[in-house]
Amino acid sequence: MAYVIGGIGLFLLGMMMLTAGLKEIAGDALKTWLNRFTGGTLSAVTSGTVMTILMQSSTATTLLTVGFVSAGLLTFTQSIGVIIGANIGSTSTGWIISLIGFKVSLSAMALPIIGVGVLTQFVAPARFKTYGSILTGFGLLFYGIDVLQQGMERAQDFISFESVTASSMGGILLLVVIGCLMTIIMQASSASMAATLTALHANVIDFEQAFYLVIGQNIGTTATALVVAIGANVAAKRTAMTHFLFNAVTASVIVVLAPIILRFTEWTTVQVAGTFDETLGLAIFHTMFSLIGALLFIPMVRPFAALVTKWLPERPNALTEHLDRSLLSIPAVALEVTFQTLVRIVDELTDLLLQMLAEPRVTDAHHRRIRLVEEAVEKTASYVGSIQSSSDKDRERHIELLHAIDHLNRLVNVLKEPDMISSAYVKEKLNEQWIDVFVDMKRSIRQESDLAFAERLLEEASREMAAERKRRREHYFERTVDNDKTVETAISNVESILWMDRLIYHYWRATARLQRYNEGTERSDELDDHSFA
Repeated sequence: MAYVIGGIGLFLLGMMMLTAGLKEIAGDALKTWLNRFTGGTLSAVTSGTVMTILMQSSTATTLLTVGFVSAGLLTFTQSIGVIIGANIGSTSTGWIISLIGFKVSLSAMALPIIGVGVLTQFVAPARFKTYGSILTGFGLLFYGIDVLQQGMERAQDFISFESVTASSMGGILLLVVIGCLMTIIMQASSASMAATLTALHANVIDFEQAFYLVIGQNIGTTATALVVAIGANVAAKRTAMTHFLFNAVTASVIVVLAPIILRFTEWTTVQVAGTFDETLGLAIFHTMFSLIGALLFIPMVRPFAALVTKWLPERPNALTEHLDRSLLSIPAVALEVTFQTLVRIVDELTDLLLQMLAEPRVTDAHHRRIRLVEEAVEKTASYVGSIQSSSDKDRERHIELLHAIDHLNRLVNVLKEPDMISSAYVKEKLNEQWIDVFVDMKRSIRQESDLAFAERLLEEASREMAAERKRRREHYFERTVDNDKTVETAISNVESILWMDRLIYHYWRATARLQRYNEGTERSDELDDHSFA
């Protein structure tokens, strides 16, 4: 059993090093590829397949896709194609193992590769060290398979699948569950596939048992994306749900049609190899699984996307509930709705800041509120970008709103720095000097809708903060030279002052732009001169 566990461990370690090295070499290029070549469904499928083959990790491709959808760089419909392609690309590991892993002496091949890889990492120039990591990973991967083979041969006496046959529906379901658990526990479908191929090669299991284990492993590989989607936005949840449904639906269809697919797999293997090679047959079936899923889902991508969207609807954000796209045909009204939305966002940010100052540390609840505000700013930016202003007056007001959105976006980024707002220094300074400003500002906006008063308060506070920043920055560095402060302390204090300067400055400028919109008159930009830069 130790050989089995050790072999799986070596395989996983090799796969991690191989994947990390490949991602480091081609990571940015793959991100560009994914973003550029996912226009239609077929191109998205191709992108997902190529990325997964190059990175040797369907999980990496899926997580990257979840991140891109979450960031708005891919549409949900495009992500479906990428996920289908990732499933096809993930079958490449099984082909490598079945074609090479059981045909040559792996230890004789793996150990020299590991030696060269490690040596490259130690003595090669920096730009070649990653290639050493890839070589080491590749060698460990094959050495792990060799150890796993030895373990499976020795494990036949105490690992028995005789009672878990594929002759009954209960046995089939149990094999699928075992396969699913294998992937969840190992956190890598490639490792569970390697273990299954090795067990099949060592006659620990028969082909039918391996067939159903692979079906379960394809379901289990969706677990990572489902976990990552917890707490993410709705777009990421939809992508993770798509990955699960693709594999679960395909698995169900294949289980129902298993007798036909088994015979077809055996026939295809004989045509390819001239005889029925079980390990090659399993690799062929693994690819067939993903291709059958692709044939089922590609023609139905848009209806399927609509169904998942209906199951996981976008939760309405109270801050943007009035951004009705039907109003876009009336620019003046759409601009006014945008203005009111931005005022509500400023009010929410002020309330959030006061709450964060009142508590000893930044909590998960604060992060959720910041995320909601960030989503509201993004949605408002998208909405205002769709407005077609016709008159000169509307055009000027439109520009003011874009300026306000820019400052609010920067303000959200300031509040996303929890270490700064949680520091005792920042809390003390804000509570001593600026807390009344934000309290009065909140009251003036919420109760009296008096943006002019709020702007005057923030303008004065921003000017004072800018002067203090210049004065204290120089003072801290002088004290460092006099050995009254360490460099680290001085830099930390300067960072705190810069953070507060940015906070108050962006509050002021966002409010000033909204007030300018409200007045509908042109004003000088001379007050921008004391920015925090």
